[in-house]
Amino acid sequence: MDKHLQRLLNDVVKMRGLITPASKETRIQKSIFEAIQTINRNLVCMLELQINAHWATRASHFVMLNAHTLRETQQMTQQTLLTIAHALFEGNPQPVLANTGKLNDIAAELRQLMNEQQGDAVAETPIHGYVWLSMETARQLELLSHLICRALRK
Repeated sequence: MDKHLQRLLNDVVKMRGLITPASKETRIQKSIFEAIQTINRNLVCMLELQINAHWATRASHFVMLNAHTLRETQQMTQQTLLTIAHALFEGNPQPVLANTGKLNDIAAELRQLMNEQQGDAVAETPIHGYVWLSMETARQLELLSHLICRALRK
């Protein structure tokens, strides 16, 4: 694992020790904090897997660079993370809720692309892996958004 990602994963794991004090201080259920921490850990691991899939082969790398939907997914992932950060800073869950619909649309489109390529024997494993990880990232971001909205409503 890349040193930066390993350090990030270690920091996410270390946050587990802050869950109980944060829960007591904010009166937000401990299970919400634990779920947020688990999703954060999963997102870091999926990011590493996506990086590996993206650079697996030269041919698959160029196919993914030219895929419009994957580019949209990357931009939406970045936008969702920025929106979540802004919502946490402002304490307002509304912008997070707006992004959830867009994430659902992109995940559905990626699912459709995967289903269309099921019978294609020429399709490469890294591309399928990257698309699946993109769908899973969108799903995890949606779950994270819901959990953060629940926490902010307290």
